Amino acid sequence: MKLEDLKSAVLETSQAKEMLSILSDGNTKVSLKGLYGSYTSVFIDSIVQETEGNHLILLANKEEAAYFLNDFQSLNKNATNLLFFPHSYKKPYQLEEIDNANVVARAEVLERINRGNNSIIVSYPQALFEKVITKKQFAKTILEIKKGTEYSIDFINELLIEYQFEKVDFVYEPGQFAVRGGIVDVFSYSNDKPYRVEFFGDEVDTIRTFDPVNQLSISQHVRMTVVPNIQTQVSSEKRATFLDFLPKETTLWIRDILFTKGILDTEYQKALDIYKELDDTPGKSAPPSELYFEKSLFDSQLNERTVIEFNSQETLAAKTINFNISAQPTFNKNFDLLQEDLIKMEKVGFTTMIVSNQPKQIERIYSIFEDLQADVKFTTLDVSFHEGFINNDLKIACYTDHQIFERYHRFKLKDGFRKNQQALTLKEIYNLNKGDYVTHIDHGIGRFSGLEIIDVNGKPQETIRLVYRDNDVLY
Repeated sequence: MKLEDLKSAVLETSQAKEMLSILSDGNTKVSLKGLYGSYTSVFIDSIVQETEGNHLILLANKEEAAYFLNDFQSLNKNATNLLFFPHSYKKPYQLEEIDNANVVARAEVLERINRGNNSIIVSYPQALFEKVITKKQFAKTILEIKKGTEYSIDFINELLIEYQFEKVDFVYEPGQFAVRGGIVDVFSYSNDKPYRVEFFGDEVDTIRTFDPVNQLSISQHVRMTVVPNIQTQVSSEKRATFLDFLPKETTLWIRDILFTKGILDTEYQKALDIYKELDDTPGKSAPPSELYFEKSLFDSQLNERTVIEFNSQETLAAKTINFNISAQPTFNKNFDLLQEDLIKMEKVGFTTMIVSNQPKQIERIYSIFEDLQADVKFTTLDVSFHEGFINNDLKIACYTDHQIFERYHRFKLKDGFRKNQQALTLKEIYNLNKGDYVTHIDHGIGRFSGLEIIDVNGKPQETIRLVYRDNDVLY
């Protein structure tokens, strides 16, 4: 069985047909009961791919959301509309603990929504708890630059300073820009990599993303959007909930509404307690009601939208769709048990798949059965699911290799703009003084002797000059 066969089979189920029919009616509330394992993500993906508009999928916590995102990425390789919306700091009002990589991820999501792109956004209650900039204010604070359009470099320079970007010699983190002749480098808060804009006179000639560590180009673009740090930006307007920022037609998929409300309530009470302890001085931080998402407000906003609950303790829905799904059995690395299970499943007409994106693991499974001289039938699928499942209606069993071998399955989130820890960054170079000792990975300890432009294959190249014993020089 191929991945497309699995997707097609799911779309042919009575549950999928009923779900698509209900969604076509607009504002509605549905409860899905009996979903287990990664069949949850397989089913939701099958519906989302057949439905236009934005989808927000709210899981119980960051870990569960990350695993769900990974399932979706396996189901839709090379998809560009899958986004992760994280929280940016651990405690309310503790802005000094902000995670800049998460600020960038949040800004990227807002920018994509503002642009009108239909997206699938995966998130969790703590991320929803933080209010965001309003759409009106967001539109005022972004700068869009298009290839072939004329701009004054002086105007861009002044605007970026107004947006509180830091002017530096070379950009290495979000919120910085550099101007060198007809070249402007900008590290927007909505991108993992900075942009380099080259001008021909006042006309934008090229727009490229580049690696800030080695300064090499990554990809070319016809347009770019510069977004400032909207997380800490002071605005006279009130902030909005993330649901306010999303179009009203966005479909909300929520894993356990009661649990989500509990998290929002706990976080809000925490914010109230911290706010009471803040100094009562002019300019004191805004009250929690302006910065954070209250449970009562969450209730009222759910009433206005299409909401699909899955495995929820509390339900808003008048309509319930039931599933006949079971969890993957536990084999405790016992292949005799697995062999018995596969033979039993074949006898009752099930198709059994073992899924893994690690070819060596599949080879290992075949080798073990060969050593056991086991006459078993199963198919393999080159995907990575977090948890296996059994669909008793479709007679499909899907087992994951890591559950069979009882290996920990690690989720993966992109690193964002975080620097390569093995590379010397521009920030570190400009903090070096002549005579400082540095260690080259191949040549060992030398003394930093400054930056020098030398000729490399007929082109000027800026290099780091290191001096070794006997005044040997390495560029």
